[in-house]
Amino acid sequence: MKQGIIIAILLFLGVVGLSCAEITPPSPAQILQHPLGTDSLRRGMPKEEVLELWGKPAKTITTAPDAWTDEKEEWVYDARYPAIPLDADYLSRTKRLYFEGNILIRWEEDKETK
Repeated sequence: MKQGIIIAILLFLGVVGLSCAEITPPSPAQILQHPLGTDSLRRGMPKEEVLELWGKPAKTITTAPDAWTDEKEEWVYDARYPAIPLDADYLSRTKRLYFEGNILIRWEEDKETK
């Protein structure tokens, strides 16, 4: 009985040890750019989910749909604290989110925030 428990524990530790061997820690530059895993956006998110995470954008630019595409929108989130060197969501850099219909298709950040 005692041997069975010891073997089970050793097997568990071996599996955990092998699975942890493949984890590579983020570089300091990655941590500064995206602290604490703050990439909250994902392609394919609906507008409602983005609104729950980031709130209402500062500006919305809409283009009318044509025969081949849905309505397109650009949401602009102005940086809240541009002097801070760390960025999380739109903390220090203005972000532009692009939607096609109700779906987030891409985003980018302004290189220099005013």
